Amino acid sequence: MAIIHPTKEALINVVLDLLKTESLVEVHSEEVLHKSGISKGSMYHHFEDFQDLLEQAQVRRYGAFVDRSIVSIAHLLVIKDKEEFKIGLRSVTQEIQSPNLKQQRLHRVKAIAAAEMSPRMQKYMAVEQERLNLALTDLFRELQHRGWSNPKLEPRTLAIFFQAITIGQIVNDYADTQLNVDNWYWLLNSIMEELVLKTE
Repeated sequence: MAIIHPTKEALINVVLDLLKTESLVEVHSEEVLHKSGISKGSMYHHFEDFQDLLEQAQVRRYGAFVDRSIVSIAHLLVIKDKEEFKIGLRSVTQEIQSPNLKQQRLHRVKAIAAAEMSPRMQKYMAVEQERLNLALTDLFRELQHRGWSNPKLEPRTLAIFFQAITIGQIVNDYADTQLNVDNWYWLLNSIMEELVLKTE
């Protein structure tokens, strides 16, 4: 990952902090500069305009959700027994598919929609998405290397599928009748164990 200048990082972090309690349209440059203690000149040295800062912050937030999943799965790789790994993966599934993460899924979808309106943000998103794809691909490749994953499935395909089912639960988030979450976990665990982790 490229090293980001501390000033640029500080500005992005202030925006991310503000986005915890404010909507994107409520975040203004004056507030960001006041909270960060950084001058307007320095901000425009690192960003083309204020919208550029907001776009990069949205992309950062977009990736953070997937990074959480990547870290959780990577921690499981210290396990040397496949059955123990399966049990750990079930816990990770519940963690990243939790109904409590509705807002995070919504933020990701909003970032995708925002990128559709901005060629500049599309470029940022493409770089970030490829970073996430490669990280997950490496994890699934490691599972295949151990003989724990279906050799017929390409690791990159699994990386995309894994992200798709995670963000895809937003379909249920906004439904009047919510699905049975235990049945959802059972379905995902069955897919992982009977298809992805099946090696015979």
